[in-house]
Amino acid sequence: MRMRRLLILCFVCSFACMSWGQIGQPLADRQPGQLDIHHINTGAGNATFAVLPDGTTLLIDAGSVNPLDWRTNQPRNLPIKPNTSRLAGEWIARYVRNVLRFQKQPAIDYAIVTHFHDDHMGTPLNLTKRGAQGYVLTGITEVAEHIPIRTILDRGWPDYRYPRSFDSDSMVINYRQFLDDKIQKKELVAERFRAGRNDQITLKKQPDVYKSTFEIRNVAVNGEIWTGSDSSTRALFPDLATLTAAQYPNENMCSIALRIRYGNFDYFSGGDIYGVLQFGEPAWHDVETPLAQVLGPVDVQLLNHHGYKDSENGSLLSRLRPRVLVVPAWASSHADRSVLERIYSNEVYPGERDVFVTNLLDETKALISDYLPQFKSASGHVVVRVEIGGKTYRVFVVDDNTETLTVKSVHGPYQAN
Repeated sequence: MRMRRLLILCFVCSFACMSWGQIGQPLADRQPGQLDIHHINTGAGNATFAVLPDGTTLLIDAGSVNPLDWRTNQPRNLPIKPNTSRLAGEWIARYVRNVLRFQKQPAIDYAIVTHFHDDHMGTPLNLTKRGAQGYVLTGITEVAEHIPIRTILDRGWPDYRYPRSFDSDSMVINYRQFLDDKIQKKELVAERFRAGRNDQITLKKQPDVYKSTFEIRNVAVNGEIWTGSDSSTRALFPDLATLTAAQYPNENMCSIALRIRYGNFDYFSGGDIYGVLQFGEPAWHDVETPLAQVLGPVDVQLLNHHGYKDSENGSLLSRLRPRVLVVPAWASSHADRSVLERIYSNEVYPGERDVFVTNLLDETKALISDYLPQFKSASGHVVVRVEIGGKTYRVFVVDDNTETLTVKSVHGPYQAN
C-alpha cells in the first residue's frame, strides 16, 4: 500500500514538472486537457495565441505597427523581438509553429482581428514584402503566409461599412485582398464576429469531452453587447442616422471582446475598448462599464487598450476583480500611471493581484519607476496554463530574446474562482 502511494506521488510529481516547466528550461509541452494562453511579445503590437483543451487553436490579433509614426512621420522606437531580421507577423507564425511542433500539420483553427488598427492586424505602409497575389505581407496576412488559418473572424465582414466605409483605408484594402485570395482558393473561411453567441468559436477536435466545462462567449462588437442572458444582445451605440459623421463611434470602441471559460477559470480580452471619458464625451463612449455589468469576476484579464490612460475604469476593475492582469505593451504610453493606480488600489477591489508586462520600454520605466518592484515581469512572453478541468492555473514568463521558449519565472498555482 505504501509503495503504491509512493508510485502515485512520483507520477503526480513527474506530471507536475512536465506541466509546469522549470526556470532556465524550455516551457514544457502542453498536455491534453490543459488550456494555454500565450501573450506573444514582438514589440510591435498585440498577439495572443491559445491552445484550447482539445487542441483547437485560436489566434487573437497579429499586430505589426508602422515603422514610421503616422503622427510625426518619425521612426518609432520599436525593439522588435527577438530581433529585426524578420517582421512581427513572421515572428508570430514561428512562435505558433514552435508551440505546435508536436503536430504533423500545424494550423490556426480560428483567427480574430479585434479591430482595424496596425498594432492588431498589421499595416502595409512602408513595406515591400508581398504574397503571390500582390497583397503586402504584414501582421495577420504575414502569419497566414507561414501557417494556415482556417477561419478568420472580424467586425466588418463582408461589406466593411460600419460605422463608415473603409474603401480608402490601406490596411483594410490590403487585408481584403488577402481574404479574397484565400477564400477564392478555398483555403480560408471569413465570418463576421457576432456578439452574444457561444457557438461561433467552438472546439474542433473533441467537443463532447469538454462541452460542459468549456465555452467562448462573444461579449461585444461594434457596440452590440451581450446582455448576459442566452445569446441576446443590446445596442450601446446610437443609431448612426441620429449622428453626424464626426460623432460616429471610433475604431477602438468597436473592438471585439470575448470571454474564455474553462471550468472555474475565466479570461477576458477586450481589444482596445475603453471607459475613461474625456470631458464632453457622451456616456455611450464608455464600453467598459456596460460590459462589466454582464461579465462578473474573471481570473485573468488582458488589459484593454494596452493600459492606455483611457482604459480600465473603476467599474470594470471592481466588477472583474482579476487576480492576474497582462499588459500587452509596445509603446511608452503603456501602461499609464493612472491605470496602475486603479489596478493596485484595494479601494477599487480587495485582494492580491499580479501584473505581468510584456514589453516595458525605458521611457515608461522612468515615468512609473515606483511601480516597477510590484510587477511580476517587465519583458517576455506571458503564458497562462490552466490545468485539466480549470480549477488551477500558473503563469510563465518566457524569454522573448530567443525562440527557445526558455522559462524566466513561474508564478502560482492560482486557484480559479
